[in-house]
Amino acid sequence: MPSDYGYEGRIKMANVASSLQRLFIYLITMLIVTIGALFVFHQFIAGPISLSKLFEQAVDIIIIVAFWVTAIIIIRRFKPLMTQRMGVQAATLVQYVLLAIAVMVMTFGILNVLKVSATDLLASAGIISVTAGIVISTFVGSLLSGFLVFTTYRFKEGDNVIVNNIPGKIEEMTALVMRIQTDVGQVTIPNSAIASGGVIITNVREYQPSKESRLHYQVGDRVITSFMNEQGKVKEITSFYTVILLDSGKEVTFLNSSIISGGVVLAKVTQTPS
Repeated sequence: MPSDYGYEGRIKMANVASSLQRLFIYLITMLIVTIGALFVFHQFIAGPISLSKLFEQAVDIIIIVAFWVTAIIIIRRFKPLMTQRMGVQAATLVQYVLLAIAVMVMTFGILNVLKVSATDLLASAGIISVTAGIVISTFVGSLLSGFLVFTTYRFKEGDNVIVNNIPGKIEEMTALVMRIQTDVGQVTIPNSAIASGGVIITNVREYQPSKESRLHYQVGDRVITSFMNEQGKVKEITSFYTVILLDSGKEVTFLNSSIISGGVVLAKVTQTPS
């Protein structure tokens, strides 16, 4: 037994050492990339600075990005807990707000390290400024579109939907996109396309019979159909179709729109009292 515990301990130590090694490689790679980006920025835009100052700025930016990544991970991990307490809609909205705050804090933190005024950056006419303005406006617009989709539409993960006449199921809803699993594969739709009406998503809800229903029958009723004038029993009713189990053992499915318009005759069979 002691040898087994010793072997497991060595395995855990090896895994920890491997994780630390990967983290060290990530940090070194990030440091090199950050220093290179800062060198280009100061060489062609802001003006040359000393190597020590360049290294100091790179370390500050890495720390800001590390805190931002940590905040994103914490926000994502806490979403299931918030969902249990507040529901899917409220938890997602809170997640959007926290993500937006985290992005803004990171952006202004990096701008502060670079001694760049956010107002001057967005108001100037340089190519870099215009590009940054477009990127920021696009990102903020996508976040607002996601917020609009969650507040206006009653979608949630697990709902059965129809995407431009293609049936599917919502697998994931994020601040930027919605992922829907269909028969042909997973479809990723930007929230901006949904908010603008470029993609039409219909939430398929379970059929709820009511007094105002235009269908004159319910599940369990006996009916006679125009399909070879056979009788049968209503097996299932959805928002789109009706399934009839015929006395011959066959199952037939009729579109509700065809029944309502009279294209298919479906008469309810009632017994008169003797």
